[in-house]
Amino acid sequence: MAEPHEWVTPSVPCFAVVGKVNMGKSAVLATLLEEDDDRIIRISPEPGETTRCQRLSLVLDGVERLRFIDTPGFQQPIEALRAIRALNEDARTAPGLATLRRFVEAYRGTHEFEDECRLLEPLIEGAGIVYVIDPDVPVYDSFLAEIEILRFSGRARLAVLNVHGDDAARDTPQRDEWREHLGKAFNLVRVFDAHQARFAARRDLLAALNQIDERDRDHLEATTALLDAEWVQRRERAAEHIQSFLRAALTRRESASFAEDGPTPVADRHAAVERATRHYFEAIAALERETADALLDLYRHHAVRAEARAGFGDDLDLASDETWRRLGLTRRQLTVVGAAVGAGAGLGVDAMTLGHSLGVGALLGGLGGGALAFFKGEALPTLKLDFAPRGVFGGRRITLGPPRNPNFAWVLLDASLIRYRQVLLRAHARRGETRLAATLEHAEGIAQNMPSARQKTLARWFRAVARDRDESVYSGEALTALIDTLADVERDC
Repeated sequence: MAEPHEWVTPSVPCFAVVGKVNMGKSAVLATLLEEDDDRIIRISPEPGETTRCQRLSLVLDGVERLRFIDTPGFQQPIEALRAIRALNEDARTAPGLATLRRFVEAYRGTHEFEDECRLLEPLIEGAGIVYVIDPDVPVYDSFLAEIEILRFSGRARLAVLNVHGDDAARDTPQRDEWREHLGKAFNLVRVFDAHQARFAARRDLLAALNQIDERDRDHLEATTALLDAEWVQRRERAAEHIQSFLRAALTRRESASFAEDGPTPVADRHAAVERATRHYFEAIAALERETADALLDLYRHHAVRAEARAGFGDDLDLASDETWRRLGLTRRQLTVVGAAVGAGAGLGVDAMTLGHSLGVGALLGGLGGGALAFFKGEALPTLKLDFAPRGVFGGRRITLGPPRNPNFAWVLLDASLIRYRQVLLRAHARRGETRLAATLEHAEGIAQNMPSARQKTLARWFRAVARDRDESVYSGEALTALIDTLADVERDC
């Protein structure tokens, strides 16, 4: 049992999260505080997982701004209500905080009403109340007893209807009954879906705390402003990660050597191209996975990152025609942005042989499987044949760079935007899923819906990077365009 004054401090607003077992108290806290680690907030379909009070904090800029106490659920509310009333010294008035204190003192350490005593202690010390219920459960007498006990405390009280999934916005007679009972005993009633909530819903629930107790209004308003600023900073960092990924991908080169004077020179050439192509695909996929990991870390999805890291990003299949059909810009858009930045929309292969004809057609014809599929649909990469530095064995070196297809950068951008949307759509209360909500295999692109001016801004930067020119003139405005695009993705979630 916690000692008095352990839970509440005057400098930090504190709220006890209370309710019957298995109503979703821990799930609400996990999403509200962006905590997906079961070792910190245990979420389970088994009732009674929370057996003691636990302090959980909202920390911004290294400072604790809000404190929540995750409490055990009510176990015997009807019997506890009867015992509390029996301890009330003035039968003419309803029990109050002093009566609740006598109740805790009377039953502390007796193994009777253990959970009720634990959850009431933070209230006695001064914590406000966040009461979580599942509005699809009937309003039993035990719930009415809980509401009455919490009302006795006189503390600021917020009731949270923890709804679920597609039925979150649905009104039912049962939910209306809950609102009627809660409206009589609580300062405010709010709806929250702990398994689907986005940032806006989290922010709104935290902002609702402003409305139940004016004493902490200034502090809570400042906390909300800090939360907004921190979210903007995350968006900017996410844009920087995506820009770094695109820069690395657009400048990536892979090389392979072959001996032209060996017994099988043609086969050796084909094998060298296949090696370079395979390594190129693997390198781009690795860069994409690193970016996805960075986004997961940035938005505090540490458990998902650990579980899904091995397979995350494998569905960015650059060797698939379907990828090039769904992602990136349309041909018309490519023509428009290409004309705007002075880049032709022509596609093809650059082959610099340095006086030696390699036979590009023969090389491409020698590729098989997924690598060959990549070269379909005019998605041809730039091939560069160069002499390797002469050593003991001599030989030549093939250098394979990014595709000249102007849609390449846009396909990669779309992949990153879809990842970003997937990260935003995942609430921290969700447990046991090893992958995000959707995969690139089925997702539609986002870049096509950008404003034309933003597409042209990014196209100028893409061109400068891909041609190894000074990109500094364009990188700042490109980053701004990416930040604005991420903001659009958030609004559409």
